[in-house]
Amino acid sequence: MDLHAFFNNEVKPALGCTEPGAVAFAASSGAKYLAGPPKHIHLRLSANIYKNGQSVGIPGTPGLKGNLLAAALGALGGDPEKGLLSLEDINDDCISKAADMLNAGSLTQEVVHDTPNVYVEVEMLRQGESVTAVVAHSHDNLVEVIHNKRIVFQGQENEGGSGRLPSYLSELARLNFADLWELAGTIDKDDETFLLKGAEMNLHVATEGLERPWGLGSGYITSEQMNQDDLAWVIRAWSAAAADVRMDGGPWPVMSSAGSGNHGLTAIIPPALAARFWKCSDRELAEALALSHLVTGAVKAKTGRLTPVCGCSIAAGAGAAAALTRLAKGTPAQAEQASSYVLSSVLGMICDGAKSTCALKVGTAAGEAYMGMLLATNGSKFTSQQGIIGTNFKNNALAVGELSGVGFAAVDAVILRLLDSQSSSS
Repeated sequence: MDLHAFFNNEVKPALGCTEPGAVAFAASSGAKYLAGPPKHIHLRLSANIYKNGQSVGIPGTPGLKGNLLAAALGALGGDPEKGLLSLEDINDDCISKAADMLNAGSLTQEVVHDTPNVYVEVEMLRQGESVTAVVAHSHDNLVEVIHNKRIVFQGQENEGGSGRLPSYLSELARLNFADLWELAGTIDKDDETFLLKGAEMNLHVATEGLERPWGLGSGYITSEQMNQDDLAWVIRAWSAAAADVRMDGGPWPVMSSAGSGNHGLTAIIPPALAARFWKCSDRELAEALALSHLVTGAVKAKTGRLTPVCGCSIAAGAGAAAALTRLAKGTPAQAEQASSYVLSSVLGMICDGAKSTCALKVGTAAGEAYMGMLLATNGSKFTSQQGIIGTNFKNNALAVGELSGVGFAAVDAVILRLLDSQSSSS
């Protein structure tokens, strides 16, 4: 398996929630073909992009939220060359103009069906001009840009562009857990440096959330009340604090995993903190982080990019449990067992969109990852199939994928209806 391709595509910095980030990237990519700022912007979004971007904070803005504002900000001041960091340099004038567009009713959106679960189409109009930009399949994959009915950009055909899994993910999905464990030990020096940088980024965001309350302040409040020598609670508090900041629009990028910043927080922060507590070497931490991302990616390869179940919990939580077990000098079999414990615990956690309370889910998943490691390394193990979860990681990933894609097929439609009814009544 090509580890470099995996890390380059599945583990990357992202500013804010990746769904409005994708919207901003698409808008900025199209707006550069206009002679001036658009007068009207219309979004056509897949259900999961709509759901996850509806209520989440936009980085660097005073409490602004949602896909509509992300589109306006991207069109008015985004940098398409920065991908999911396109809003990194927006200024107050851009923020004011975006808010004006929203208040004037110049920003509209609709949910479209029969599209990839990652799909963003941004249509922008100004006098005598129109431009449409499309992002699909992954959050930073620009498919095409059409200016005045003429294609001005056509994305190169890539492995994920047809909806098929890229080759590195297809191969990852076929590997046994022992293969993932061994693969994590083969990272080179460049991979090691990159993975450690991701840990540094995400721990920094966590420290910001511990210095003052962001969003719900769930990590901040937990930290204030806990024993600072209790690693289980430290992991929970720090992970939640980082998500508090991210969901509230904090201006710092995080290292994502499998297309999600919150996945990245869950996959990275628990092993990074454990390595500090246990005085592990940089190499040991880097290998654990590699395992965490690989396990996360393997589960997501079965469930899909955006799902009705909470991927931070079932995918990144399982990855963090495996990483913690590796750092605790556990065996591959114990790490596989630890991931099973997490899946058994949080399997039914739904995704009802990105918002402040996601910090509670990230904290829960991180805490369960630590508990899974404790159980697995202290001799506890499944002696039989436990519901749909057993001891075999590949079988578990298949079961989770089917539950998410088939069993929960109607959940997103119900969530969208409830979100619309709640917003219309508020």
